[in-house]
Amino acid sequence: MFELALPNQPESRAIIADLAAAVLSYVGYAPDAIADVAATLRDAVADASMHSRNGCLVAFRAHDGELQIAVRCGGADRWQTARPLP
Repeated sequence: MFELALPNQPESRAIIADLAAAVLSYVGYAPDAIADVAATLRDAVADASMHSRNGCLVAFRAHDGELQIAVRCGGADRWQTARPLP
């Protein structure tokens, strides 16, 4: 598991999309799954950032055969997904 605190800045969206793509590629996901998750996560961070001036926390966790990704802002869960590990 690792977490990343993102400031509430436009470049945070690009950073998280690039990071997600790198993590998913390293784990072994197919290119279409990587593109889908990275784009969805980028949009989730952008949406969640509208609810908090202090940025967001993005967590990646491998557990029980799946990769879980969550976005938390202002003390509230804003978005999450899980995909089976390849």
